[in-house]
Amino acid sequence: MSIEELLARVPIFAPLSKEQLAGLARLVVQRQFARGQVLIREGDTDAALYIVVSGQVSVTKRGTASGADLHLQTLGPGSFVGEMTLLDGSPRSATVTALVVTDCLVLTRWVFNTTLRSDPLIAVAMLPVLSQRVRQADEARRNS
Repeated sequence: MSIEELLARVPIFAPLSKEQLAGLARLVVQRQFARGQVLIREGDTDAALYIVVSGQVSVTKRGTASGADLHLQTLGPGSFVGEMTLLDGSPRSATVTALVVTDCLVLTRWVFNTTLRSDPLIAVAMLPVLSQRVRQADEARRNS
């Protein structure tokens, strides 16, 4: 499967045209993470979006006073993490760790912002999906 086809299967990029997907496909980097390797660490300020191509990752948040981490979710192929930091550059809100050998496509904030400057319609196409993710996170926080 081509990188364009992989990107098209990711909800955040699904609304994009074939030309936009092809442009993004040229900019992503493929990375492999070993079992137990941290992709994203809560509090870090690196800014990149990770798309899981194969494997599985665990998303956790620092725990309460007990010190135990809170498991938020397990994600597999087609999932993505890091979209909020990609947009706003704020510190990471959770830690993401590979549960098995995991292949990802990585899109850095710098590259993404450069792309948005040349094609702002990419942002317009992505907004409904990003808004939905924020709403889901807010709902989950209220229910926990």
